[in-house]
Amino acid sequence: MLIALLIFTILLSWVGFSIIPLKDHTEKELFISQLESDLYQIQSYSINHQTPLFLTFYPFTNKYVAKTDARQTIVSRELPAGIVINSTNSLEEITFYPDGNTNRFGRVNFKMGDVTLFLMFQIGQGRFYVQEY
Repeated sequence: MLIALLIFTILLSWVGFSIIPLKDHTEKELFISQLESDLYQIQSYSINHQTPLFLTFYPFTNKYVAKTDARQTIVSRELPAGIVINSTNSLEEITFYPDGNTNRFGRVNFKMGDVTLFLMFQIGQGRFYVQEY
């Protein structure tokens, strides 16, 4: 009985330790998916309503907000507890124009534990992607 209990305890602890990296990976993928979804929503809103949208990243409050030129909030998202916006970014605010293009290019850095994520905005045409480093 003790041997069976010992084996069961070892297997249970092994499963518990193997879930932690899976949880971190899932949280990172969920964040990337939500960020991309919000950016597509901002871009689509700008195109559909023919109005520029201003996306601002706030590193000290750890959130990003998209507003119209009339200061109506379209998207306001606080980042999960394990992810922070680095204060050393080449972008703090970017404008999405009614044709879907952006006014600037550069990157926004996000830190999640030992992993750094870069949200890269390309020159013109409003294209972006997330890269892990």
